[in-house]
Amino acid sequence: MNTRLRSGLINGATALAALYVIGYLGIWKWTVCRIEVPAGSSLRLYYRGPFPFGAVPQAPEGTLAQTDARGRPSQIGVLEQMPGPGRHFYSPLEYRSELVPDILIKSNELGVVVSRVGKPLPEGAVLAEGPGYQGTWRRVLTPGRYRMNPFAYTVKVIGASDSFANGGPVASAVGLHRREGDPTLIPPGYVGVVSIRIGNAETGEARGIQENVLQPGIYYINPEEKVIDIISVGFNETTLMVEATETPDAPGTHVDKTLARDPVYATGKGIEYPSSDGFTIHMDYTAIWGILPDQAPDVVRQFGALTDVEQKVILPQIGSICRLHGSKRGAVDLLVGDMREEFQTDTAEELERILASKNLTLLFGLTRHIYVPAQVREPIQKKYIADELKLTRDQEQLTAQAQAELTEAKAKVMLEERRTKAETTKMVAELIAEGEKKASEIAAETEKLQAEIDAKTALIQAEVTKTMGEAEAHKVELANEAQAERYVQYVEALGSPDAYNRYVFAEGLPADLKLGVFYAGPGTLWTDLKGFEQILLGKTAAEGQATPPSPKPFASR
Repeated sequence: MNTRLRSGLINGATALAALYVIGYLGIWKWTVCRIEVPAGSSLRLYYRGPFPFGAVPQAPEGTLAQTDARGRPSQIGVLEQMPGPGRHFYSPLEYRSELVPDILIKSNELGVVVSRVGKPLPEGAVLAEGPGYQGTWRRVLTPGRYRMNPFAYTVKVIGASDSFANGGPVASAVGLHRREGDPTLIPPGYVGVVSIRIGNAETGEARGIQENVLQPGIYYINPEEKVIDIISVGFNETTLMVEATETPDAPGTHVDKTLARDPVYATGKGIEYPSSDGFTIHMDYTAIWGILPDQAPDVVRQFGALTDVEQKVILPQIGSICRLHGSKRGAVDLLVGDMREEFQTDTAEELERILASKNLTLLFGLTRHIYVPAQVREPIQKKYIADELKLTRDQEQLTAQAQAELTEAKAKVMLEERRTKAETTKMVAELIAEGEKKASEIAAETEKLQAEIDAKTALIQAEVTKTMGEAEAHKVELANEAQAERYVQYVEALGSPDAYNRYVFAEGLPADLKLGVFYAGPGTLWTDLKGFEQILLGKTAAEGQATPPSPKPFASR
């Protein structure tokens, strides 16, 4: 191959490569095939089939397109996997794409998933235990973000119930039923009674009302599987009260319950019954009753809600029990303290027994007020008022007597106080005088003892001075005797007094005194020594000899 042909082939290949890069990558892939998926969305893909060559089968109806081991689609249809946010490249000749927003479950929501693809549910099953089956999933989606293919799954986002928000029925209702499909919010003071619609073989939960209740909190429960009844626990008040309107003889004026005249009572209010002696009695009654957490399932099982408990049990039982026990007693018995207390006890015990048989709890049953007709009440009231007036007068007399006794006692206290104060002043003065006398006697005795001690001290000092003088004189005498004895011993040791004198003379000579004896020949020593030093020094120098030895000194002793 010649050089020109080779160069042409190279230029052609370069041109084709440039055309591929510019045409396919630059224009086709980057412009036509590019898909930008924003945050919070996903890309649902429908595979059309390979282009331009090849063929794949159509995915069966109600299923998603399958992929091979390399991740390439092997069927025509909607792909299960959905790419998330980012930049993706898919040929519009092979794929049809659609942006799908993510499923967002907020903090007060849940999601119920219904699958439209997968195998049919087993016979007798109502809920799907997970992916792979058609129908409603048993598991719900809790708060979060989910990428769910809308072709295969439908997600029903359910908001939290508003029943407990902004001072809703919680403030007024004693029992609340959960709205179907709502996440269960159980506030403080309430419990949740679980009713299972569909049993769960894995957990062993059977259909029906469960004995275990849910404590306050938020629960994400599939409404197709369970229903929650929210029941108030604790105690509630139920009161039946009579309404008094006007008296017949004084229209327009409100009746005071303490008046002798009979008021006109509103019908249908409070409790009304005939006494054993034929009088019509009206009364008010209050029951403090409630439900404990372990009683809540039975309440739901029997009555459904607390409002039904009050209407079906509490109110009817209060009326029937009060009428039963009140009709056995006369009108006078309901005014007397002991008999009325007996009536109160009987009604409360009977109501407590009946509520306990229905698995309810009674805290108090209180008879508030009993309205007795005036013809019965007035004589009794007058008698009691007269008795009270008599007791008041008696008490006033006792109070006056006690006041007099108190005044007398105060006077006695003041007298005793003054007497005690005078005696105390006298005792203080006597104690002060006695103390001063004792102090003077002690001072005089101290001065006497001090004088005696000073005299004894002077006598002892004189004795000490005398003794010290005698001791000093004896010391001098002994020292002199010792000195004389030493001199005698020196003289005796040296042999004679002259020898001792020479010894003393020798001891007095200087320590560095040196004496030498030189021989100077015949003649007188003192005259022959004239000029000896000069002659000796000259001779020594001339002969070059060392300094002559020192003469032998006299013996020191």
